[in-house]
Amino acid sequence: MKKLAILVFVAMIAVSFSSCQKEKPQSVAEKFLSAYVKADFETAKTVTSGDALEQINQISNMISSNPEFFPKDLNYENLNCQENENKVKCTFTMVQGTEKFDGNYVELEQVDGKWMVTTVGYEGEELPEMTEEENMTDSTAMQTDSAAMTETQPVTK
Repeated sequence: MKKLAILVFVAMIAVSFSSCQKEKPQSVAEKFLSAYVKADFETAKTVTSGDALEQINQISNMISSNPEFFPKDLNYENLNCQENENKVKCTFTMVQGTEKFDGNYVELEQVDGKWMVTTVGYEGEELPEMTEEENMTDSTAMQTDSAAMTETQPVTK
């Protein structure tokens, strides 16, 4: 009887240790995304680091001043994680109502022995680079001023 009690105790310890294994990257990504789509940024922050943490802080600050900024009917699907060297990249489809947006991803890295979301991104069409002219706030006024200057400047040959 004593041997049986010891055997049960050892089995319970073994089960306890196996359940304490490190979280897998996909489960960390699921935790992050589940919190994110509910606008539960405090939970999302518990599994983020680096640039991702900065992004979540910025979004959280924007929403605190303008709650209408964040959609209420947001969800995700098709989470697919693949390991690449020391990182794991998880792609997913963001769903808002009936619209679906492919090309979203999170990257995870080990930080202090734990998988953390370090990058949140989108692999859609890249935005064209703005030239210096396009970056000016009122290019029409600039063109008018430029034309006026040309008219008043003497032309030398």
